[in-house]
Amino acid sequence: MKWKAIIFDMDGVVLDSERLYDIADEEFFRRRSALFEKDRIVPLIAGKSLIDSTAMIKEMYGFGGDISALTDERRQLVRQTYGDALEFIDGFSEFHRRAIGRGITTCIATASDDTLIALADQKLGLSKIFGEGKIFKISDVGNKSKPDPAIFLYAAEKLGAVPEECIVIEDAPHGVAAAKNAGMYCIALTTTRPREELMKADTIADSYADIARHLFA
Repeated sequence: MKWKAIIFDMDGVVLDSERLYDIADEEFFRRRSALFEKDRIVPLIAGKSLIDSTAMIKEMYGFGGDISALTDERRQLVRQTYGDALEFIDGFSEFHRRAIGRGITTCIATASDDTLIALADQKLGLSKIFGEGKIFKISDVGNKSKPDPAIFLYAAEKLGAVPEECIVIEDAPHGVAAAKNAGMYCIALTTTRPREELMKADTIADSYADIARHLFA
């Protein structure tokens, strides 16, 4: 079929930022004399909002403190790493240009924190790449985190597309589940999580070159 829209998750799909979250969380745990168990934690929190993921971490490890204050601490740590090393996922820019050239409309739909989205936009010009008003966030839908499909359905509505006309590119199990819950075709990119955690996607790709061959061949 002719796809009308491609909806990109942001962290780990457009931005090579998941590693920066890991660096920030290592410091967050270090301050509490605790070990950041990446393989245990990341599959549970990937795709969740910052406040929801912080609440999960607090409950799992029994960290003291107010959730709002803990969330703000994690946000500030991520801001520091964003400022130092934020860049695009390899192959994204070329793939995006090809999609636009084929008349496909694009957007971002992310569970990321609003202040971090603004920082990424300022640093890398996301609004110029996607167009003004085409970066959608869960604060637009009552902060409903993935796997709730609300953010993807909202994005499709704003783009004037029905779910069946949309492709979602995701990198996290919660995001894949949200895309499928929205009734959309989902391509999982293995930038941050292994294939075995992404099996609910319609297609799994190791790179944007793989996605381009799948869609544009």
